[in-house]
Amino acid sequence: MLSRVAENLFWIGRYIERAEAVARMVDAARRMTALPAGAGWSASNEWASVLIAAGARETFGKSLEDVNAREAIHHLMFDLENSSSVASCFTNARENGRSIRFALTQDCWEALNGAWAEMRQLPRDVARGGALSNLIEWAKAKSAAFRGTMHGTMLRGDGYDFLRMGMAVERTDSTARLLDVKYHVLLPSASDVGSAPDHYQWLSLLQAAGAQRAYYAVQQADLSAQGVAEFMILEPRFPRGILFNLHWAVQTVSDLEAYYGQESACQNAVAGAANRLENMDIESIMQFGLHEFLTEVIERNNEIANLLGKAYGFAPAVEEDSQAEDAAGQ
Repeated sequence: MLSRVAENLFWIGRYIERAEAVARMVDAARRMTALPAGAGWSASNEWASVLIAAGARETFGKSLEDVNAREAIHHLMFDLENSSSVASCFTNARENGRSIRFALTQDCWEALNGAWAEMRQLPRDVARGGALSNLIEWAKAKSAAFRGTMHGTMLRGDGYDFLRMGMAVERTDSTARLLDVKYHVLLPSASDVGSAPDHYQWLSLLQAAGAQRAYYAVQQADLSAQGVAEFMILEPRFPRGILFNLHWAVQTVSDLEAYYGQESACQNAVAGAANRLENMDIESIMQFGLHEFLTEVIERNNEIANLLGKAYGFAPAVEEDSQAEDAAGQ
């Protein structure tokens, strides 16, 4: 496979996952802003946290102190100047697919092209009411539709693996960002830990990740910051969890190496990251520092993407460097 084709497939996987991740972050903010005004928290702070988690602090172009829902939603859902917006993700995924249509099945191409065409027709003023909820569900459904056609129609070969690797890398990144922002941006003071706002913020994070029922099934305990962090980082069966996606990446890189008959530094990096998590518990992570740990996860994840590109002749987009700096500076 040409390196250009591999790169396009990798980024289609990333953009499809990023579209859904951003939509889920917006959903979490929507749920939080529906809480009564007397709950003791700031709605603007919630929207600021989502902009940071999505790597959109710089592209937003305004102070995050007084950001309002309408501005944040537009930037996160529709603004083509924001490479992480849902509209940008579907547009970029479609453009990558258009240039390599021969590498995709007809069903995969139609899923990409259909999502892009529908996105262009959607109403932009959705800051209130059921319209925003419908838009979020639409973005999740279109991402799921592409994954379904990919899993159901593509040959299990290198093309499938590059798509799958992009998805694993992006899910690791988005989960780490969401956890980090919740832990360090949403809470104004330590006195809020364990309060009603704190409870609903962690609940909104689980809902954003589609993890509420799974969390209670696995943890079998009341909601807590440590419990949520443990589930999102270390639960090997949860498909949006960090360890799950590192295992996914290990298998995918192994498949690529077997297909091409060569070893790469990427395999050592992703296997090392997975082994490190397997040998940690949540207490050691919290003692290390959750923010520091998640920043390290994001940095290692970027390194894995870089090493994959070097092994197969392509490089990640420049935006990844700026997003890594944004996460580290939270």
